[in-house]
Amino acid sequence: MNKKFLLIDDFSNVRKSVKGMLNSLGVSHVSEASNGTEATKSVRDQTFDVILCDYNLGKSKNGSQLLEEWRTRGWLSYQTVFVMITAETSRDFVMGALEFQPDDYLAKPFAMDTLQNRLDRWLDRQSALGPINQALDRKDYPALAKAAREVMETKPRYRGWAQRKYVEALFHQGQMTEAAHFLQALLDKRDLPWARLERHRIDVQEGKLEAAERGLKTLIMLQPNMVEAYDLLADVQMQIKQPEKAQETLSQALVRSPRNIARQRVFAGLASDNGDHVAATRAYKEIVSLADGTMHESSRGYKDVLRSTRTQLQSLDDDALKRRLQKDAQSLLKKLIKQYPDEPDTELFSKAYRAYLADAGDAESTDRVFLESVAEAAREHMGDLGEDSALDIVDILYEKGLSKEADALVEELRQYHKESGNFVKRLNQLQAEPITQEARRHAHKVNTEGIELYKHKDYQAATKLFEDALKFSPRHPGIILNFVQSSLLLMGQTRVSLSQLDRCLDIVNRLNYLPADHYQYERYTSIRDKVIALHAKVKHEQPS
Repeated sequence: MNKKFLLIDDFSNVRKSVKGMLNSLGVSHVSEASNGTEATKSVRDQTFDVILCDYNLGKSKNGSQLLEEWRTRGWLSYQTVFVMITAETSRDFVMGALEFQPDDYLAKPFAMDTLQNRLDRWLDRQSALGPINQALDRKDYPALAKAAREVMETKPRYRGWAQRKYVEALFHQGQMTEAAHFLQALLDKRDLPWARLERHRIDVQEGKLEAAERGLKTLIMLQPNMVEAYDLLADVQMQIKQPEKAQETLSQALVRSPRNIARQRVFAGLASDNGDHVAATRAYKEIVSLADGTMHESSRGYKDVLRSTRTQLQSLDDDALKRRLQKDAQSLLKKLIKQYPDEPDTELFSKAYRAYLADAGDAESTDRVFLESVAEAAREHMGDLGEDSALDIVDILYEKGLSKEADALVEELRQYHKESGNFVKRLNQLQAEPITQEARRHAHKVNTEGIELYKHKDYQAATKLFEDALKFSPRHPGIILNFVQSSLLLMGQTRVSLSQLDRCLDIVNRLNYLPADHYQYERYTSIRDKVIALHAKVKHEQPS
């Protein structure tokens, strides 16, 4: 048999046994690999007809991780049949492996006759689907559609698989109407879960979000292990502004398949936005663990955990839990520094977090001078500093009481990144509210209540609420200007107080950091000038 096989297993006796079976079945070209590194080199150096890969490869990447990396990087031809061999039976292992779509599974232990039957099936599949897989390798979607139609018409055994590839080809060509008609025709004949999922995907693209949400909930109820449906439903729920429901939907998917890093990352981001910092930190830690030794491993994972932990620490009152979280964060920080010593961004990020975590055994980082040097280094190395790390450094400077240094860094960052509107917006928001998310939410709630009272001209009650909001967010432009404006109107109803004007002047001067292009700048200068003029007038009228 003139076919090339690659056998991947970390046990030499297993490789010897399976190779002997293949030789007995007429397979003469069998290459071997004992770990992920050897296997990857083989796959990059040559093309195989069939790859038999054990799931568990010891300390190396597992079979699913190899398959994901090879597919993502384009190192594995679609014409190669990839077979996962595994003794694992737990749901999270099975579901995780399924998500990366191996062509077949072979459960350990297996006998010669089982291997014979599967071998015939693999080679028949390779022959029958050759044109489809060649089109997939070339990303030639018109050719893929044509080849899939031909297989549907001439090879009933592979009709279902070809139907999916036909829909994929239509999607890539933007032919959504044709795809919708094709899927509906299939569903009119038979209830196919995958076809229902793709039909709902079209609903989402067409903006039919309520219909998609209803349909996906029904699909999940009928097919609880179809994790792709959870992902799509969560996306719909985010689009219709239901982030808490989206988080719960993804948590259900992660119960079934917890090893998908992309899903874990979306969940962690949602949990963080929803204020569920415990769940966010746990998910980010899981990402670091899952990414270890894989294509996903990077400094980003460690940074995400440290950011989430810092946010969680800001909202805790339990000192014992704080100490435990700080200890965990210090350990992660040391790993980050050790594993990524040559990344300038990571070096600056790590120094800021050293100062934030204030390890008693790291005397240097607890000195104010150390954090001042971090601010100076950040200004000197703007080009090496990523946007997220820059925001972290600014936030830590504010939190540690170095507002002057933080404002100076913000100004330089604003100029350096003036073409990045989204980053400048985030920078402005942080400068206005260098506080915890919990304090920010509380300030927003109280400020909103004050605005309602202001609209009803109850300036005394409104001023009191704006003042309460300032206790939580003392630099926020909107809250400051609301307080001063309401105070001026209140004084107009009663009497003008020089001491109250002194206070208004002091508070409005907190906004001297605002850049001229800030959306509140014109309002700020107008209100500030009124306060200054009224203050001068009242002071002049007072007897000397």
